[in-house]
Amino acid sequence: MKARIITAIPVFNGEPFILQTLASVARQTLRPDRVVVLDNCSTDRTEEIVKNFTGIKCEFIRNEKNLGLFGNLNRCLELAPETEFLHLLHADDLVKPEFYAVMTESLAGGDGFGLGWCLDERIDEHDQHLSYSGRATGKVEKLARDAFLKWKAELGNQAFCATLLKTAGQPVPIRFREDMPIMGDTIFWAAFGAQCEKIIHVCRPLGCYRWHGANETTFRAPTIKPLVLDEWLTMETNETLRARPPGVLRRLKLKGLFAVRSGIKAKRVRQNGNSPYAGEIARAARGITGWPLWLAGKFLVATRDFYLFTIRRRPRHAKNIYG
Repeated sequence: MKARIITAIPVFNGEPFILQTLASVARQTLRPDRVVVLDNCSTDRTEEIVKNFTGIKCEFIRNEKNLGLFGNLNRCLELAPETEFLHLLHADDLVKPEFYAVMTESLAGGDGFGLGWCLDERIDEHDQHLSYSGRATGKVEKLARDAFLKWKAELGNQAFCATLLKTAGQPVPIRFREDMPIMGDTIFWAAFGAQCEKIIHVCRPLGCYRWHGANETTFRAPTIKPLVLDEWLTMETNETLRARPPGVLRRLKLKGLFAVRSGIKAKRVRQNGNSPYAGEIARAARGITGWPLWLAGKFLVATRDFYLFTIRRRPRHAKNIYG
């Protein structure tokens, strides 16, 4: 008998937060039928914590070797034929009690693939609130496939903890790209969405995405390819899924967004004391955007920062070079 909901938790050395993650799943008003922890050869107490957790039954599977983050996520996808809904939940993130109840109800109907995501609350390693990923209106928005792909080409935010896949008991034909260690998920969401008959966005913060010093993106950030060049490649790749060539104005918009995103990274890296690397980021981005869009992007970044962090006094995690 197929499960209705499977929560798959890829983990490597998850001791600091996995207990909180499991507890958040156990508190669900609609519990998953299975919780499967796929361990990437952890060397800490991850296995002990999972096997001793009594809040909800957990299956612990240890990989024979470390597959890398996206390799382990691809192993999680092997569970797709065994369930109607599959949730890929990182071992440092949380879900709020109504996540599964709200998301499965919103994605109900139809026999094909579906994709739903909600807003996420950004928290730090001490569970302190940082920000929300959008405005919480409570609405459930149904997106046309092209509108979703357009948004993904613009790198619209979509956290793992906030995303639910409706697999309808079918194998997933898409895999996470393992050669793009930061942007592999963004390309996956778009490619999966291109296969979906239903795509929904719930404007409620039902997931918690945690920023801390050991985030995977923090490890990958020191090299230009995953941090900058892969981002532009992702924008171009997701745009091609729309099956319509972008016009001049569309390409200018994408390059403008890329200039702003790269400008934020360069500024954050400089604020963290690494001016040479900030200059390297700027040069790589300018090679794609050109000087006019790069300068316009820098102006928008300065204006945005003044509004958010000076006027609004929004807290910012020092390790987050993306926001």
